Amino acid sequence: MLSIAMLLVSVGALGFAMLGGAKMVYDILGDGSDNTGLVTKVIVVGLAYGVGWLTAMVAIRVYGNLVLPLLIKWFIFGSLVAVCFLYIEIIQRLYLQQYDLWKFIKYVTVMGAGLAAMVGLHLIIEDHNLRPFSIPLLFISLIQLGLIVFRYVFTTTAIASYLLGDLVFFFGMAAFSIFMLAHIGLLKPLRTRLTNYFDRNSTSIRTQD
Repeated sequence: MLSIAMLLVSVGALGFAMLGGAKMVYDILGDGSDNTGLVTKVIVVGLAYGVGWLTAMVAIRVYGNLVLPLLIKWFIFGSLVAVCFLYIEIIQRLYLQQYDLWKFIKYVTVMGAGLAAMVGLHLIIEDHNLRPFSIPLLFISLIQLGLIVFRYVFTTTAIASYLLGDLVFFFGMAAFSIFMLAHIGLLKPLRTRLTNYFDRNSTSIRTQD
């Protein structure tokens, strides 16, 4: 019974976090400059994600819930779709060169948060493979590279000072995608620590339903 309750709490909290995150991204990418209460929104969305992540981890690692891993995989896929959409939207804004330093920092931050959320969900499930998820990101990175070449070589309106922002974003996303594809084990120590912790403490955490 407790396992079912934790499943509902986890799915609900992660769903709220994704809805809140989507609204935040919409506000940040919008043309308006009103981002009132942005820090508060980040805290609230982070809290919802943290509750969902922790309850999912306990439900799967301690109570052996068999349904939640399937749902988490769908959440991971949804996160990938959201990250790809966000990447395309940011590329469009970088190409138009109508952003300032503060907007660029927000683009980098929101993209980093999206990738971190996807990786965090990945850590919940043992032996989950992120390699297939790197393919669409690498493909979009290739599109961005093509747009960079086109913008600075084949057009006459490009502003050279924006090149640094293009390169920072391109190399950051390309490196992240390559690390995902190479699967060199950067997350293995963290995953091992999580697994060992729940293996040692699962009995003391578990209570009678």
